[in-house]
Amino acid sequence: MKEAASSGKEKMLLISAGIEIMLIICITAANLNPTPILYFIFYNLLYGLVFSLLIPLYCLYKENGVSVSDSMLAEVGFKKPGIRQWVVLAAFVVFSVGGQLIPKMAVGEQIPWRLLPMGIIPLIMTTFFEEFLFRGFVQNRIERKFGWVLAILVSGAMFSLYHLGYPGFRTWEDILLLFAVGTGFAAAYKLSGNNLIVSFFVNLPNAFVTYILKYEQFPVMRVSSTIAAAVTLVLIGLILLVCRNVHRRIRRQ
Repeated sequence: MKEAASSGKEKMLLISAGIEIMLIICITAANLNPTPILYFIFYNLLYGLVFSLLIPLYCLYKENGVSVSDSMLAEVGFKKPGIRQWVVLAAFVVFSVGGQLIPKMAVGEQIPWRLLPMGIIPLIMTTFFEEFLFRGFVQNRIERKFGWVLAILVSGAMFSLYHLGYPGFRTWEDILLLFAVGTGFAAAYKLSGNNLIVSFFVNLPNAFVTYILKYEQFPVMRVSSTIAAAVTLVLIGLILLVCRNVHRRIRRQ
């Protein structure tokens, strides 16, 4: 029994480490060549759909023996928010967004809001992948096997280290700051009762603000980025819908 539990822990850590390495490789490859088609293949397709969504879904399938169901989606954090969740969401958004904007606005610094529209859809897409993988998939399973403290730290560390794939975030200062930020997202996920909706809407406003304040560190956002991200979001919805329909068909049989 102990050997099986130990094997399960090792397997989870290996899966997490393997996915993390592939994320860094894919994002690095995406940023090596500015050609849109290559960027979107490595970023939207491989980093996003394959390693952040499909592989975690496959692992869920192997764990449960069936396709994704409503209960399995709840297992990765898709739960309806209640009062507790809205309180956690509001507190973290005020702290993260206000902490960045208020000091700058207080000294009269101009905030380049004009940059935001081009980044909205790509950031929505990226935020979904981050939350589904680091919080919904990894954090839940690490917590189950090692406890919530280590789960929050691992989730925060993975969120931080995967940014090594982005050329603009390869400094110790940025990695440490992102670890603190990722730990905050993980804490919001835990405090809200493992609610992916809450952690998504904690992460997203922070991503918007970070982008407009540090846009030079991000990949260039173009019209093509918005189109590709919109297509990817549609594919995400279709993948989850197909998985649910397959599960329902299996249950009827």
